[in-house]
Order: sequence, then C-alpha cells, then structure tokens
Amino acid sequence: MTSRPILVCGFGIIGLTTAIRLLQAGYRVVSVAEHLPGDPLTAIYASTAAGAHHLSFASDDDLRQQALDRRTFEVMWEEERAEGETSALMKLRQVEYYVTAGETHIKFYESMPDFRVHSQEELKSFATHTVSFTSLTMDTSPYLSKLVKIFTGLGGIVHRKRLESLRDALEFAPDPLAIVNCTGLGSLKLGDVMDSEMFPVRGQVVVLSAPWIKEGRTRQVGNLAGGEGGERTYIIPRRSGQVIIGGTREYDDWCVEFASTSGWKLKYISPRNSSPVPETSTDIKRRALEIYSELVPPEIHLDRPPVPEDLNSIVIREVVGFRPARKSGLRLERGPDLTREGESVPILHNYGHAGAGWQSCWGCAEEIVRLVSKIFE
Repeated sequence: MTSRPILVCGFGIIGLTTAIRLLQAGYRVVSVAEHLPGDPLTAIYASTAAGAHHLSFASDDDLRQQALDRRTFEVMWEEERAEGETSALMKLRQVEYYVTAGETHIKFYESMPDFRVHSQEELKSFATHTVSFTSLTMDTSPYLSKLVKIFTGLGGIVHRKRLESLRDALEFAPDPLAIVNCTGLGSLKLGDVMDSEMFPVRGQVVVLSAPWIKEGRTRQVGNLAGGEGGERTYIIPRRSGQVIIGGTREYDDWCVEFASTSGWKLKYISPRNSSPVPETSTDIKRRALEIYSELVPPEIHLDRPPVPEDLNSIVIREVVGFRPARKSGLRLERGPDLTREGESVPILHNYGHAGAGWQSCWGCAEEIVRLVSKIFE
C-alpha cells in the first residue's frame, strides 16, 4: 500500500468511522477538523448532541438507506456482544407507537430481532398501531472517545483547523491519495463544495438521570415521509443511566453571513437558537410523560398524573444540536476531482445524513472504502 495518505475532513461520528475503516483497509489517514470529541457541547457538532439510537427511517423503497442502516446495526450489535460494559452501547426493547389512523411501521423493523406487532388488546389509549423489537442505543461521548482510541491506535493523525475549503486540508498532506469530505453542515460553506442543498434541522433534547428506565419508546404522529416527518416523541435510555427525551425538528433555524476570503465567497453559519428554549423543554417533558410516566423518580409517589415539573430533580442538562440535512438526501459518492498543480485529487463525499448519522455510520464508512478501492483498482 502506498505511503501517501488519505485526507478525511471532519471528525464526528461519520468522519471517525470513515477514517477507521480506511485505516483498517491499509490506508494511511490524516484527519482535519474544527470540532473534536471531548470539546464543549456546541449545536454545530451534532455528534455529541444526538440522542443516538438505532431506529431507521428508511422508507420501504429506499434500499440503499436500508442497507446502510442494517450494516451499521450488525457492526454495533457485534460490538455490544463482544465488549459489553465498555461498548458504550445498550441492547434494549424498543416500542414504537403510531397515533395517526392508517399510519403503520416501516418494513425495516420487521428485520429487527424480536419484532412483533402488538394486538388490539395491548394498545395504549393514544395509539392506533404499535410494534416492538430489540435495538441499540449509543452513549455518544464514551462511544466517540472509544473510536478516537481506535483511530490513534491504528496510526491515524488528526489536526484541528477550521477549513475554508477542502483544498486547505492539503496543508497537512500535500500529496494525498484522495480527500474524503465528512464535514456535515460545513459542506455548505466550503469554498470548493458550496452545497446549497445543505440546511440545519434544529433539535432540542433533555438529558435525565434515570437508570431505572431500560426500554426505548417513540410516539409518531403523522407520516415519516421517508425521513423524520411528523411529530416524534422519544425516550432513549443509555447504558450510563442517562435517558434522552425529545424531540424537536425546526428547519432552517440559522442566520447566514457572506464573506469573501481567499477568493471564495463563503457562507458562515450562525445558529439562531443554539441555546435551549425553556418552553420547548417543558413541552418535551410533557410529551415524554404521556408515553412513559415511569420516568418520574420511583421515590416520588403521586396521586395524580405526572407533570413536567416532576422531572426537574433528575434533569442533567438540556442540549441543542443542528442535524446536517440535505434537500436531495445523503451524498455518498465520488465528486468532481480537485485540480492541483496540473494533477487531480479524487474527492469523495459522505455527508447530508440529517438525523441518520449514528444509525448509518459504519455502512457509509464501508461504502467510502469501496469507492476508494474502485479508484485505485
């Protein structure tokens, strides 16, 4: 294998898994990113802000997304089996409630372990259809930390830099085999990408300390529309004892400023609501309690229905993240080459995952390895 490295731009869950699979395939990897695991929480670095459970949104006719999600589930299922407590993954029963008459589950769930459709007698008063199966949740910070150790153990090198273009990454590897773009929302502003289809979807969650909760639940109101459409309320327990409750989907919640730098006309993302909104957190608590009243601490004995304030004593923090969405969906492909001093550098893209980054990361990473191998066959 050549000693020339592959440059991977971005170091979230997508960039890290991509870099690891390339290293495991025998390539040298140099990563460049503005945000790294372990940094203080920021809405732009969505990997640590995510709820992170394996719950596919792939529509019944989207075979590619189904394959990416299924492969990621297989990898994480084996990780949890082999590593147990240190995996930062938790195997659990997942219950999906559908409220809108006529709405039903996606076919992907039928391939999940222990899948079953609940009978009419089992339905909650608020549900018209319910399914359950076994799935996984991810403890984001410990899992990312684990990946960083794997990355460095395989010889990967990472540099912190805010890139204004993919070309800027050449500072750290002037003669790369290829550049892989895993910058998420950053692909909107990168001078030699400028993907105007990128937009943020604001999500807000509340993190609870509730180690007695061991079941995941989601309530879907309306149609998923091949993604995360409709109103979704979710409860995501983690192995650490934290429980994530959410959620929200607020589209295009940002301000954009233009500036000319180094010959490029750049868009600078300025999140409008990167801080939690108290009224939103109250609404999240209300909705979560409607489908999982047991979130209230067991020592609190209520003679009334629970209210949002009953959760205040176990709130750890409130978190905002900007999902990196793309109008035409995921971009996982080879793009136009970058021309440098008369030579071409292959560019590959792995971004635009919206809310599906965690549940498709390993499948996407392996597809990048396949595309790189195809270039150099």
